[in-house]
Amino acid sequence: MAMLIFPSATDEVEVKIRRIQQRTREQLALADWELAPLYVDKDELTADEFSLVWRRGIVVVVRGLLDTLKGKIWKPEWWIKNFGDEPVQVLDCKRKGDLVGEWPLKDFYRAFDGDDEYSSLFEESDGWEKRLKRIKRSILKLKDWPPTEGFEERLPDHFRNFMEALPFHDYTSRGGKYNLANRLPEEFVPPDLGPKMYCAYGSSDREGGVGTTNLHCDMADAVNIMAYASKTFLAENDISVPGIWSAREAVKPAGSGEPSEGGPKKAAAAVWDIYPPTALENLRDYIRASKGSQWGDPIHNQDRFLTEPDRRKIHAQFGANGMCYRIYQNPGDAVFVPAGSAHQVCNYANAIKVAMDFVSPERVEFCQRMTADFRKLPSEHLRNRDLLQIDNILLWTFAGKGAMREKEKPAKKPPAAAPRPKKEKGCEASW
Repeated sequence: MAMLIFPSATDEVEVKIRRIQQRTREQLALADWELAPLYVDKDELTADEFSLVWRRGIVVVVRGLLDTLKGKIWKPEWWIKNFGDEPVQVLDCKRKGDLVGEWPLKDFYRAFDGDDEYSSLFEESDGWEKRLKRIKRSILKLKDWPPTEGFEERLPDHFRNFMEALPFHDYTSRGGKYNLANRLPEEFVPPDLGPKMYCAYGSSDREGGVGTTNLHCDMADAVNIMAYASKTFLAENDISVPGIWSAREAVKPAGSGEPSEGGPKKAAAAVWDIYPPTALENLRDYIRASKGSQWGDPIHNQDRFLTEPDRRKIHAQFGANGMCYRIYQNPGDAVFVPAGSAHQVCNYANAIKVAMDFVSPERVEFCQRMTADFRKLPSEHLRNRDLLQIDNILLWTFAGKGAMREKEKPAKKPPAAAPRPKKEKGCEASW
């Protein structure tokens, strides 16, 4: 039987972690209801130090990845030139994710950096004026494009670039030695862990706002990198991002998203609210009380976004068990979300992100908890499936592959108790 072997915490490492957290508190001026995450440069934490932080469920943000990301291939111009005529499904966050319709991809990106910013790149589309009006009155995002199962084949340069940019490769890469998802042998259809793109227009988290992605939990750990944000938003808010916008450039006002004119400037292109597992029951109680009894699960239904007044009320009602990590994300930032955490996202800017799930030994207990939670949902609920295959992953980890923190050789034959699953995909909720 394999053993869970984790690095021990030395006094030196403990001091380092506290120093980084204190630095974060000073830089962000955290509110009373906000926990202190770790904002680090890409080489500031070793794998062992990350392991210690991750066991504690502390949210980590790794900055400075733009020098690895190839900026040009993530910009709207690239998508318009290479996939502009491809039909995509467009959703409206203001209407609870209702389908707006099928558009050519070029029309979705055409106003990403201002009204008709990229019209010179292609001929006029039928119905463009109507779509532009829809963009201005809605909060739009793409639905599952490109499809996860075709990401590597259709976008090989993007796939390689994203995988290169991922921090902590031993955890986040498909073949990482601490990514337990790769313990499944070739005979098994692997769980769909990404990468997956998230493309959306800017929104608001103020009272009455709808955010970009509603509160939800994922089955596994996740890392999300912002690859691009609207240069008009960055200009309006004096956020300098190499390769996208700097103070020397002149940019016209943005055509959509939450305007900064007349109000305080934004510190980031997107904000995340990430609640630790200890807050989940309190969140459920708060949502039930504010919406009344409901079918399914208040969090797993993924139909509620908590605005700033909501977050204040939750902290006032539940104290320390109503606190969350408030994360500020700009292009080149990778947000690490521990398994078992409830989280939501609000893009302030029109933005393009890419995400990947992984199964770490440090958080595998919470993967099991989420799977058990989902099994309790009504049979017709979209999340009532074990898409992660966590039981098979653990069976192979312990029975087939040896100690976790060593390089292993593949087992010769599968354990008899591990049935071959049917192909499943989509183990993560969209954010």
